[in-house]
Amino acid sequence: MKPNTALLHYAEDPSDWQGAVNPPIYRTSLFCYDSCQQMIDAGEGKITHYSYTRSGNPTTHVLEEKIALLEHADGAVAFGSGMAAISTCLLAMVRSGDHVLLTNNAYGPVHRLCNHTLARFGVTTSYYKPGDAADLDANIPEHTRVIYLESPGSMTFEITDLRAVSAVARRRGIVTIIDNSWATPLYQNPIDLGIDLVVHTGSKYLGGHSDLVFGVAAGSRELIEQVHRQACELGGIISPEDAYLAIRGLRTLPVRLAQHQRSAMQIAAWLSEQPLVTDVLYPGLESFPGHALAASQMSGYSGVFTFKLQPKSREANMAFVDALLPLFRLGCSWGGFESLVIPAFGLDGSAYRVSIGLEDVEDLQNVLAGALDAYDAHS
Repeated sequence: MKPNTALLHYAEDPSDWQGAVNPPIYRTSLFCYDSCQQMIDAGEGKITHYSYTRSGNPTTHVLEEKIALLEHADGAVAFGSGMAAISTCLLAMVRSGDHVLLTNNAYGPVHRLCNHTLARFGVTTSYYKPGDAADLDANIPEHTRVIYLESPGSMTFEITDLRAVSAVARRRGIVTIIDNSWATPLYQNPIDLGIDLVVHTGSKYLGGHSDLVFGVAAGSRELIEQVHRQACELGGIISPEDAYLAIRGLRTLPVRLAQHQRSAMQIAAWLSEQPLVTDVLYPGLESFPGHALAASQMSGYSGVFTFKLQPKSREANMAFVDALLPLFRLGCSWGGFESLVIPAFGLDGSAYRVSIGLEDVEDLQNVLAGALDAYDAHS
């Protein structure tokens, strides 16, 4: 079954739901047993039977099965947020005395989780640059338990050689975890490249409508069972209502992502030709330093990238952003239907990350052209 078809039909049998074309929302906290023997058999693993929504729910199960299929994984666990997925995976894999090797371009809250929360429990963290993937072996401490990746990174979009990292990690018995939110499982399948666990902030492209917060993790049966046990203990699971919205979002992911890619490619190429633009950090452009590696690992590109302008005053930066607001929204997320912009001040004062939405490209380009004019009018 091809991904586009699987998103519509896999793990769904309308005959189980009185012929309903969409899975029902099982809005319940617990599930009862028909007999004492059934409860015993379920407890001993002889039969499958839901018991409590924190540990499993039929609506959530449909979502998890679809994600596992897309990521070429044995199983998946859905969460109430992307950070719940990430933190649960890390906590399931490490113990006191272990070490985490973290990419320096990871999502900011992951840095804080490792440097503060995990540190309180005796887990240490050090960093590597995405470009150093081929030389990691000599710089990995003996007590390293996890290597955490994000490729492309969500602000500077560096590409990590996933095959190189996974080869080193498997030789050393280290678990690899990657945030695959930018590419989605339609455009990148890290498990096929040797990565152990894949996490997503599903609030981005998987949900796609900016009305939902959820996360998901996928991996081998052994690892995902550990993650599921940790999830049951921590309790950061997705609600059945949000699982239903996530399934709805997945149904249109292929058409949405294709449009995001077409529009972003066109706008990124146009921006790269503008005199005021000094750099466009988009893996889909051949001019991007990591393009060849990206093309060897991914089958497509999404709609989020950063561009830099010739440095100007704070007033010029503010005028540029304000001139975008007729169509672009000023906000920190990405991957929804709407176009977004946020100043990427971590790079420099004249860098901006945009999430190209589903608006007409000509309209977006016209607004960007006007914003560049407003920027140029300031010193």
